[in-house]
Amino acid sequence: MYIVLSVLFAGIMLVLFFVLGALFCRHIMVEAQENAKHEMLKYEFCRLADARTPSDPQPYVPPVAPRANGILPGMRELDKLLRKGKRGTVMLRAGDRYKSAGQSTTN
Repeated sequence: MYIVLSVLFAGIMLVLFFVLGALFCRHIMVEAQENAKHEMLKYEFCRLADARTPSDPQPYVPPVAPRANGILPGMRELDKLLRKGKRGTVMLRAGDRYKSAGQSTTN
């Protein structure tokens, strides 16, 4: 009886360690992709700004936002307007900070 329980417990532990290892590897791969994306942005911005040597003024390269924080309030409505061929402006005030993304003002 104890042998069966110990084998079952060992199997559960192996599956748990495998899942945790897979999640850790995924985290490492996502971080590497974000770093590569930022390096490509930096290269592209330097190419567009015609910065060829280290003594040239370097352009500002915005940091790559994490996926969870990548959407600003009001951007969904702006995207809908742009897809319709219209122009829009997202107006944000300090009080909009705690509102949901669907309640910001667009023109």
